[in-house]
Amino acid sequence: MSFGPETLNWATLCARAEEALGMADQFTRRRVVAVVEGVESALAALVYGLVHNLDWGVIEAARLSPEVEARFAQSGVSLVDFTTRYEPRPAATAAPKDGQGDHVPGRITVLTSGTTGLLKLIAHSKATLNTFDRVRDLPPNRWFVPYQIGSYAWYQMAMLGLLVAGQDLVACDAGDLAQGFEAALSLGQVTAISSTPTFWRHTLLSVDESLLVSAPIRSISLGGEIVDQAILDRLAGLYPDAAIRHIYASSEAGAAIVVADGRAGFDASLLKRDSGAVTVKIEEGRLFIRSAYGNRDAGGGWIDTGDLVEERDGRVYFCGRADNSMINIGGQKAFSADIEAHLLSHPDVVWAKVTARRAPLVGSLPVASVVLRQPQDTEAAEIMLTRHCDGRLADYAIPRIWSFLEAVPVRASLKS
Repeated sequence: MSFGPETLNWATLCARAEEALGMADQFTRRRVVAVVEGVESALAALVYGLVHNLDWGVIEAARLSPEVEARFAQSGVSLVDFTTRYEPRPAATAAPKDGQGDHVPGRITVLTSGTTGLLKLIAHSKATLNTFDRVRDLPPNRWFVPYQIGSYAWYQMAMLGLLVAGQDLVACDAGDLAQGFEAALSLGQVTAISSTPTFWRHTLLSVDESLLVSAPIRSISLGGEIVDQAILDRLAGLYPDAAIRHIYASSEAGAAIVVADGRAGFDASLLKRDSGAVTVKIEEGRLFIRSAYGNRDAGGGWIDTGDLVEERDGRVYFCGRADNSMINIGGQKAFSADIEAHLLSHPDVVWAKVTARRAPLVGSLPVASVVLRQPQDTEAAEIMLTRHCDGRLADYAIPRIWSFLEAVPVRASLKS
């Protein structure tokens, strides 16, 4: 693993964790999440937990709050500080819920991003996180890892580095991950990257394109959000020789759908597959997944992803989350994701987000927030994008209120 100019291997990280923690006996009868300051200590803590088959997880100290600590206490989790040689944190007052304080060797606690509420604790294991038996002939790569520590995607990349030969990791603790990516590219460290569409849109606006084009990128994985055709086409233009995949995964269902044909959505033929490690189905417009890589509590059953999908012309497209993606405009229904995808097809648009705003008589109106490649007069930009929508979107789906931002808003989870 590369941390700036320094290169370490897993054995060195494990040795550092062993020196800091000492004997693992103190952790063998409880569920523990280690509090870390950065990615180096997070990876060291992870490999320590795996080597000793502990009930283990990691979280970045910056994510803690009284509410988050109470959530851990209710789940029977002990928080211990890496930075103070793992002295226990003060215990929260809440008691564990029934059955949640049990100790399970080998359990890995994955944390959701918390973007739709307080974070959740999802139980995984090395087996459910190891989805790489489906990977064939992966060439040696140096993967840039921008994901939030403790998230499903972060664990996936850590497991890739641990379990697949020739897959090295390039870590980044920078406050602005685009700057960290730029620095790693300048050092010639990166040949592959797994990230979100929002990360790429932020990067495309922030990093000199000549540096991006000069990078020897051989593999790109996208996930975490809806992957639209515009970002797939943009990356294919920048890296025509790279293998570009978008992966549908969630903390609960694991990595489920891998698409490598350069098109948004996935082939509807997957709905007819009734065997294998992963099967999918649609019920009442919602996507359900049954996966060998699902979290331990799923028990191999169907998992309701909460994502809305729509089948069109032999292709299944994601329409957004069931709880916040549909806009009701005077009885007519529009999906935010469809409007966003159309706005993003305009060459001057780098990023777009469409939400609903309550309005008298019609119930709601679509409101668009947009980042343009180059600043423009607001009124002229509204006219340009309204014309772009006219005749292609239903009249009721065309945004009536516009907001133009200077930069792509990026959460710690790398999502908008």
